[in-house]
Amino acid sequence: MGGKNMKKPYFPLFIDISEKKIIVIGGGKIATRRINTLVEFADNITVAAPWASERIIELSQRKQVHWISEVYHKKIIEGADFVLAATDNAECNNHIVADCRALKIPVNTAHKKELCDFYFPGILRLDDLVAGFCSGGENHRRVKEAREKVEQILQEN
Repeated sequence: MGGKNMKKPYFPLFIDISEKKIIVIGGGKIATRRINTLVEFADNITVAAPWASERIIELSQRKQVHWISEVYHKKIIEGADFVLAATDNAECNNHIVADCRALKIPVNTAHKKELCDFYFPGILRLDDLVAGFCSGGENHRRVKEAREKVEQILQEN
């Protein structure tokens, strides 16, 4: 598999996040993409961003997410089970990661995979089957292709 210095791959863990408190910091394209996936699995999602995409606003109006129109501050993440730092500001994302580490909250940041406690997988959901695909943050195209191929095979059967 790899040399001595190669980090082991992340373990795929399927957990019930339906009642977990999930905080997403950021309201742009990456945050929206991750929220679109999370709403299928979780009911307690808060989005903190001074600006949010049309989709996030729509989900907020439908009460599928709670949108706080604020810039990030540490109080926003207090009591969170998971945090996703998805701002377009690396310094802000770094600050979020540091705050999460201090509070022992697992965090994923969109700007630097080495700082992530967990990765956001490519998700395939067909009826009661859920599969996650991950390349350790290395090759998003490969993850997408694998997910699409498996989906095609399962739909053919």
